[in-house]
Amino acid sequence: MSVHGKNTHDDVTKFGNDRKYRHVRSPRKNDQKPVYVTNSQNQTPPNSTKTRKKRFYGWNIVLASALTNGFGGSIHWQGFTVFFIPISQSLGLTAAQTAMPFALSRAENGLTGPITGWLLDRYGVRRLMLIGTIMTGVGYVWLSQTSTFLAFLLVYLFVISLGSSTSFMQASTTAINTWFSRHRGVAMSINSAAFRLGGAFMVPLLSVAVLRWGWETAALWVGIGMLVFIAPLAFIFKRSPESIGVGPDGDPLKESKSYDKNNQGEIQDSEDEWTAKQAIRTRAFWTLALGTLLRMSVHGTIFVHFVPILVWKGESQQMAANLIGLLALCSVPMILFFGWLSDRIGRQRLLGGCYISAGSSLLLLNVVDGPWPIFTALLLFAGTEIGSGLNWALVGDLFGRKRYAFIRGLLSPIYNIALFTTPVAAGWIKDETGSYEIVLFSGAGLMIAAALTFLSIKKPNHSPDLAHE
Repeated sequence: MSVHGKNTHDDVTKFGNDRKYRHVRSPRKNDQKPVYVTNSQNQTPPNSTKTRKKRFYGWNIVLASALTNGFGGSIHWQGFTVFFIPISQSLGLTAAQTAMPFALSRAENGLTGPITGWLLDRYGVRRLMLIGTIMTGVGYVWLSQTSTFLAFLLVYLFVISLGSSTSFMQASTTAINTWFSRHRGVAMSINSAAFRLGGAFMVPLLSVAVLRWGWETAALWVGIGMLVFIAPLAFIFKRSPESIGVGPDGDPLKESKSYDKNNQGEIQDSEDEWTAKQAIRTRAFWTLALGTLLRMSVHGTIFVHFVPILVWKGESQQMAANLIGLLALCSVPMILFFGWLSDRIGRQRLLGGCYISAGSSLLLLNVVDGPWPIFTALLLFAGTEIGSGLNWALVGDLFGRKRYAFIRGLLSPIYNIALFTTPVAAGWIKDETGSYEIVLFSGAGLMIAAALTFLSIKKPNHSPDLAHE
């Protein structure tokens, strides 16, 4: 190295090959202060620091969603089948009457779905999830004190159902869709898998509590659990990745004329963003709505009547709950794998295969007997479990992030028609025939129809005239 024109080996004293600095003697004899020169190969420039890439906050959103649905959602949605027989016996109800609270709550959710979606888009997930989980928790506490069918129905509809419509799947899928794009399938599937994993443990535990202490005490503890453990999770949710200065999946924000950097809470516009008005003018929206309706008509009916169906097949109520829990447990790795796979090969082919599998399961369930043959048939029904998360991810694939909740909410009145009618119809068929045979055969046909419908969906073109509406 040369200092002031002199270049001899005595000018430089090396501190070892692996040292970060070289000592350069001053050209002036009286200057005792050494000069240190950085070795560019080993040292980061003085004004910069090496930092590890931060873990994307979106995975915290996935974790909060998973915990919310794994504990709260699984008990609310899958737990109803555990309450089914004890409630009918306690209140002196027929199967059709017992299914009515769940069915009417679906009708209610259908009517309020678009409103809920609009509120989620406008005010964010955190507020609505906090309010919703508190309402649900208070509702279950209140439900435990009811002694008549009318009181049970009113509390379930106007407190529990209204609260749960925002605090579980609709809110969590909205949040995940906002925070992810490239990894949307796996993120949605983690949320869906947590819902099933929660069911694997919570449904059998809930069944034990119901059989040992009664459904009223079980409902009370469900409500307390919602308030103490689930409601605080709402504070983990943040508005959008843009609110922390990044794009979906943690990618850098793209420069856009329509995006104001000073308002990073707003979702960044892209060519794939659709308004609700634009979406409902597409064939893809209505085909998606039909496929979702067919899928939910079977999914909702079977899960409401799951325990009664297995009891009809000759199993005890506790064994039925155990089989349902084991099914949920076994479905978890399949949900995660297919979610990962859907991000790489697309979702529609997987959805078609999943629903054909579920239809085949219901056909087999009619002809097999015994716990393990029944469970083997039920494993194929995991197809509808796998397809649940992929169904909601497909909404984001087709119509983007910005108005996802509203567009998903517009699907709600359509598929909730099925959730309102088919569980009650299934209960009526069971009351009239003493059998679930017709229900299972019909469900198989509807599932295969759902598979064909999803396979026919084509991604809509976002034409310039639509983009400027």
